[in-house]
Amino acid sequence: MIASMLQGKINPLRCLLHPFEAYYSVKDERKGSMIAASLIVLLFFFSALLQRQNTGFIFNYADLSALNIWLIATKTLVLYVLWVTCNWAVATWMDGEGKAVEIVIISAYSLLPYVFASIISTMLSNVLLQEEGAFLHYFAVIGILWSAVLMIIGMMIIHDYGFVKTLQSLLMTFIAMGIVVFLVILFYTLFHQLYVFFYTIYNELLFRL
Repeated sequence: MIASMLQGKINPLRCLLHPFEAYYSVKDERKGSMIAASLIVLLFFFSALLQRQNTGFIFNYADLSALNIWLIATKTLVLYVLWVTCNWAVATWMDGEGKAVEIVIISAYSLLPYVFASIISTMLSNVLLQEEGAFLHYFAVIGILWSAVLMIIGMMIIHDYGFVKTLQSLLMTFIAMGIVVFLVILFYTLFHQLYVFFYTIYNELLFRL
């Protein structure tokens, strides 16, 4: 069923080695797949979960019994949604041509190297010696840099920016994400204090009655 729905769509793996050709297909020929993008984002989440829980004990400093799945979801799924939303907002302000759907698809496709590197590092951590741990760091760096390059190329193509303007838009996206996170924390703190205030008054009234 999934295979039939993906017919005529670009293979996400093609973006790894032929990003220009693949991303132009997404923009000009509408060959991007929301199904594939959604699966990649879910894989992004599960790879982070796998890395936390299944990294070899030599390299794993996390408390496996204190798993907070919501925190991992925030660091992956929520972060992805925040990135897409802020990039779309910045692109609208900076006259970018990319549609929200294209940002969703290309952002997901660009995550593939990082996701693969994360999974490979997790697997290798269970067979490597401590002295060979540098290889895990190399895989992580390669995955991050490769995904960053794909993201830059993707944003250049879908928004029809030059290289400098693409970097400016990415910087503005990160700033916008920081502002959103700050506002969320601020409003959460204010509402929490307001809740504590009214809850204290409520308890005082009950005590006096």
